[in-house]
Amino acid sequence: MSFSREHRNLRADSGSGFPIDPSADTLASFAGVIADALRADFGTSPAKVKHIARLTGSNPRTVQNWLYARNGPSGAGLVVLMRHSDAVTAAVLALADRSELQRGAVLQRASEELRAAIAYFLDCLGQE
Repeated sequence: MSFSREHRNLRADSGSGFPIDPSADTLASFAGVIADALRADFGTSPAKVKHIARLTGSNPRTVQNWLYARNGPSGAGLVVLMRHSDAVTAAVLALADRSELQRGAVLQRASEELRAAIAYFLDCLGQE
């Protein structure tokens, strides 16, 4: 026996949550920000849903809900996405108001690339 249509409620109505910090609306924007980051990093190919599902071990329908910003990933799924996507990492750090960590990582990576380029250039000069 199934419930009648009026007694089926699969999702909570919007606005039913009580924000911890009234100035930060992270719950409402979390799913949207993650969806934008996923679309930016994984592109518009039809295979992106299967690719993200394989990476996270999630159901493809769940991944579609992430991409349509209906839901956001759980903690474990979010960590896996951050491991594989710079855009998701930057989005999470921006939501946490920790953009300085992202800038520090970008500067460190650029510094390492510059050191490698200088070392290569000096090696080339030494061979001549």
